[in-house]
Amino acid sequence: VLGNDSMKPAKLKLLLEKCHPSLLQKDEDYFEQRLSGLKQQHLNSTSVFYNKTSNAVRTSYIVVYKVAQAKKSHSIVEQLVLPCAKETVWLLLGKEAERKLTDISVSSDTVSRWINEISQDIMDEIKTSPLFAIQLDESHCQLLVFARYMVEGDFKDEFLFCNTLDITTKAQDVMEIVNNFFEVHGLDWVTLVGVTTDGVPAMLGSRSGFQMLVKQCTSMVTGVHCFIHREALVSKTSPDQLNAIFKGLVKVVNHIKSSALNTRLFKRFCLDMGSDFDVLLFYTSVRWLSAENVLSRVFQLREELDLFLQAQGKEEFRNTLMRSNLKLAYLVDIFGILNKPNLQLQGKGANLFSHQSIIKAFLDKLELWILRVKGNNLVQFPNVDAMFREKE
Repeated sequence: VLGNDSMKPAKLKLLLEKCHPSLLQKDEDYFEQRLSGLKQQHLNSTSVFYNKTSNAVRTSYIVVYKVAQAKKSHSIVEQLVLPCAKETVWLLLGKEAERKLTDISVSSDTVSRWINEISQDIMDEIKTSPLFAIQLDESHCQLLVFARYMVEGDFKDEFLFCNTLDITTKAQDVMEIVNNFFEVHGLDWVTLVGVTTDGVPAMLGSRSGFQMLVKQCTSMVTGVHCFIHREALVSKTSPDQLNAIFKGLVKVVNHIKSSALNTRLFKRFCLDMGSDFDVLLFYTSVRWLSAENVLSRVFQLREELDLFLQAQGKEEFRNTLMRSNLKLAYLVDIFGILNKPNLQLQGKGANLFSHQSIIKAFLDKLELWILRVKGNNLVQFPNVDAMFREKE
């Protein structure tokens, strides 16, 4: 049995020249026939050896595919996943079952090779698909591209590639990267029927945007502005008064989170008070669900925050917190309402029709909620409703 290091092409060639000089003139078909014959010999007797090997290879591919999807390092399988799997199988099924896992090849080189093969399989599937669409997202000079294509009559979504925009992030730069990728991998612009972008000017410009540049390559393509990006943009257009309160509360959070000492003191303070939570959350504008999570945690720890800021003598932050209790409750409720359709619009298998039905249902709910508010019914705003009941 050859080790992973011995499988390098240079070493295999040296082995062939030294040990099997008579086979130097044989072509690739000869070796493929010998391999097929060897497999057939095992199948004709008991089929145990070939089945065991093929199952081990298949398992290796599945594990590697999951690692690639999770964006983990190649060495994590050999260093963590396989040892944990062996321990688990040994405890649950015994030593004999645990030995079968030794047939799974999960070295870093193998993982890298498997990922390359899986990537090539995806490219082959896209090439054989009659139609395909791409989705682009540019953030912090990183261009992410996803593809949706057809396999055996069904749609399949896969991550296509990621590339860095080194200098500028103009539409021409994005187009150059995508076009180079298409040329290197032999993808045809003619079969591209859809492009979804995140809506920034570089993507949607009516004259020089990326979608217009794509339409110069294939006139049949349809450009779409990402639904979730639209919803996220709307959620950021809050009234000035609420926006000022939100920014003030973020400053309160940053006062504690930006200091390691304040973070430890606040955590100990919450533990001593028996609070359900003992840490605040940082606000990150690029994470669309971040606003609700941050505000919700502040609302749940508002009493602890008030006492902690009072002990520190931070009256400015304390006034910001206490004067906005009712509006904080409203912000928590409204961002929670906005996050629900946001989450529903995400995930694989989504399409224009499912998105349209989700958005229509949300608009219908808005009309109902307006009628409820006019009738002093705040059931859709549970935190605001609870605060009014406490005052009564």
